[in-house]
Amino acid sequence: MVQAYSAATSLRTRAAGLEARAHLALLKMRIVVPLVFVATVMAIVAGSGAVYLDKIGLLVLAGGLASAGAACLNHYLDRDIDAVMQRTRNRPIPSGAIRNPATAALLGLGLIALAVVTAAALNYLTVTFIALGALFYAGVYTLWLKRRSPLNVVIGGFAGSCAVLAGWTAVDSSLSLTPVLVALIVFLWTPSHFWSLAIFLKDDYRRVGVPMLPVLIGERKTAWVIAGNTILTVLLSLLPHHLGLFGVPYLAMAVVAGFLVLRANVRLLLNPSGSEAWRNYKLSGMYLGLVFVGMLVDSTV
Repeated sequence: MVQAYSAATSLRTRAAGLEARAHLALLKMRIVVPLVFVATVMAIVAGSGAVYLDKIGLLVLAGGLASAGAACLNHYLDRDIDAVMQRTRNRPIPSGAIRNPATAALLGLGLIALAVVTAAALNYLTVTFIALGALFYAGVYTLWLKRRSPLNVVIGGFAGSCAVLAGWTAVDSSLSLTPVLVALIVFLWTPSHFWSLAIFLKDDYRRVGVPMLPVLIGERKTAWVIAGNTILTVLLSLLPHHLGLFGVPYLAMAVVAGFLVLRANVRLLLNPSGSEAWRNYKLSGMYLGLVFVGMLVDSTV
């Protein structure tokens, strides 16, 4: 009898652990962490290298909650196509790990509400940009544009820009040229990044009728669009130094990162395959990370 009770307890503990992991997967921490990093860097830049722990702490908490909440809503809204796509069919809702999809929606709305309340301790601009970021990812991109327009990742890219603007305004409650330019860099970077992923997942997107650019115009033409857009992004990333907003450490990092991502773009042009697209996608993410590391170093040395 004791053994039976112990076995039942073990099963319940294991089930609880699996359910907890399923709910954690809803949060998409691989997206949350980079967004929080971007916001934190901008908060430090806004403070001219000073680290205001109270403000940054609230920013990290609010930004993380909002990003995770929007991710939960994305899981809920995309549950039908996630069940069909090879890449996403093992996500918590289509796999059955979370039996009631409404759980994800309620969790998402609750997290976003907590984010807004937390950000309210900073200022109204930070609240606005944190709320807009969640709205653009879950509402504008996922609900409205993703299945309707090839411009989905272009317009939806404003969600990433909101992380920049929220980070800056958490410390400096007024907007200036610096955060606007950096937000524009992120906005311009976003399409190339996700079009590379879309080449890799073209068959999946075609299967569910999502009009990603490679589905509509093919891999080779998309590779040319990616290259053109990346050139514009790299050129724009040099402008903050030219205008005196960042110094030599930033410029050096932006140039090195730009060279690496453009070289990857050339490889994709020569061979617009899924494997090269995946490599380009990963290097594109590294590019943006290096640019923000350059901003961080430039502001603190």
